[in-house]
Amino acid sequence: MLKVYADWMGIEPGVSGRSRGGCMNNIWILTGESSRATIYTMATHTADLEEVQCFSNTAARQHEQDLTSDLPGKGFDGKGGGQHGLTSKGSKKDSETLNFAKTLCDTLEDGRLQGQYKELVLCASPHFLGVIRQNITVSTRHCVVAEIDKNLVKASTEEIRRQVHDKLFS
Repeated sequence: MLKVYADWMGIEPGVSGRSRGGCMNNIWILTGESSRATIYTMATHTADLEEVQCFSNTAARQHEQDLTSDLPGKGFDGKGGGQHGLTSKGSKKDSETLNFAKTLCDTLEDGRLQGQYKELVLCASPHFLGVIRQNITVSTRHCVVAEIDKNLVKASTEEIRRQVHDKLFS
């Protein structure tokens, strides 16, 4: 009976908390900004970080003019002489940032569904953290154990681990 339960739960009989395939006790840490992000994993709250996946959003590094140079031009009103853009409001750069955040949130959701982590820590620049919050699923949001509103994308893994540890245990 224990073996059947263990198979159903995906764990090794007699080995507490370890799963085959996915590591359900892992902690995932997302460090991100509008142009790049990295997901790290930690087996425990004190373990070293291991890189899971890197993401790049090259459009966020471009100037708005470079992103919009192929967009439709301006239109003119008949009598008033007013000029207006022929596209919707909002910048292309903001749209690219939103798409990037959605891609990251989809990856976090997939990892949760596959049992690759149990706890999630979000580390991002304040604006980008807000975009992530708006796009993360409710189920994934329940896994978030800490948020650090600081851009740690360029930080060393040791600095990220220290920041996460300080946030979780202070």
